[in-house]
Amino acid sequence: MGWFFIGRRQYKKLNFKSYFYNQKPFNPCQNTFKMNPIEDKELVQRCLLELKKQMGYAEHIKLSQRDMEHLSEAIEARTKILISLSTLKRILNGQFDRLPQTSTLNALTIFIGYTGWHDFKTRKLLENPVSALTDEIQPPSNQTNSRSKAWIGVGLVVLIIIIAFLLKTPLLGSQNAADNIQFSAKQTSSQNIPNSVVFNYNIDKVEADSFHFQQSWNERTKIGILKNSHTLTDIYYEPGYHKAKLIANGKVLKEIGVNITAKDWFCYSKASFTELRPQYFSKGNAIHDGVLGVTDEAIEDNNIDFQKDQIYFYTFCPKLMEVAGDNFSYKARFRLRKIKNTLCPWIMTEVFCENSFMYFTNTTPGCIGEINAKISEHEIRGKTTDLSPFGCDLMQWQDLEIRVINKNVTIYLAHKKIFEKPYEQSLGLIAGIGFTSNGICEVDKVSLEDLKGRVVYGSGF
Repeated sequence: MGWFFIGRRQYKKLNFKSYFYNQKPFNPCQNTFKMNPIEDKELVQRCLLELKKQMGYAEHIKLSQRDMEHLSEAIEARTKILISLSTLKRILNGQFDRLPQTSTLNALTIFIGYTGWHDFKTRKLLENPVSALTDEIQPPSNQTNSRSKAWIGVGLVVLIIIIAFLLKTPLLGSQNAADNIQFSAKQTSSQNIPNSVVFNYNIDKVEADSFHFQQSWNERTKIGILKNSHTLTDIYYEPGYHKAKLIANGKVLKEIGVNITAKDWFCYSKASFTELRPQYFSKGNAIHDGVLGVTDEAIEDNNIDFQKDQIYFYTFCPKLMEVAGDNFSYKARFRLRKIKNTLCPWIMTEVFCENSFMYFTNTTPGCIGEINAKISEHEIRGKTTDLSPFGCDLMQWQDLEIRVINKNVTIYLAHKKIFEKPYEQSLGLIAGIGFTSNGICEVDKVSLEDLKGRVVYGSGF
């Protein structure tokens, strides 16, 4: 992602994006050319066509309300970026005069397999760098038309040479400068939520137009930073093993792990996965009568309107555990005690690790098309994968087991094998476990063991 720049040895610093969009219109009589300014909008349309193709939607058929809702949820599940239903409708219907926000474009392009909007845009320009070049050329005669074609050919060659040259030019200055980037973190307290973390960084030798810090996967935590300012203190509102990032021109320079821990099970709620500040529940109201689960009194005490859409999180993130995410056995027993007026209640079981995470979602049998799963590098969607074995009656107690042996995951529900899949990218050590639901979930038993049978964590509450 990001734009490529020519170094300072012989040339002034050239912004690749500005180069394309600030030239005068191509005219064979003036010996100049430019990209048509509507090209960005055309690229958005290309993105939407790829999205529809991947989702199995017909190109020219207007999506239904249900399709829109599913697509919005699928994008959020895969990218952790929320696009509101109204925004998604407007974009898919082409009802935008200005380009959508960069975060929205990033979500759409990440969802279809790119690293972001700039990556998508750069690839499409390389595939067809002057798709709109001839829109404004209207030669008055056949002779002029032949000249125009000749000039267009020259323009194509020049553009391809420029792009090839720029792609060979380092994005962020010399490789040595990138290798010497400093990035470290220090927590101000232990096992307290919220928790402030002091980051020290040095990007003074990196050449780029913009720099950002992002505290986790959530793009909404991204903030701008400056050169020659080497300290940033940021607040983490949720426990877990987070990957903090230094970013220049949209490209990740460096990542470090930030392990925000809690002493015991930590419960909170949010309106969406990407909301920055959750509402907390106290420990005393979370574990009661031999189960883990927030009470009606806790909901009332925290002024949470249960009838509104809320996601409830129960997390246990004490520290990095002494068990590998690529070899373990995990068992849990859960149910939904209370649900709001929703047709598709669900419970998500999660295992957080150093390098990534895995989660599996259970829902009612009629709603399996709405659920998703993740295993390291694999994003699994119920819309395009048969996840019907994950359907069950969540108002009754359900026993789920996750067994991982040498990067091969097997899932059991009610002691029956329902799913199996291998993966390649190592998860690292396990950092925590959790349950997430759109209703009030209760957990009765939890057990985490290594493959030798050593109990790393076990609780009957």
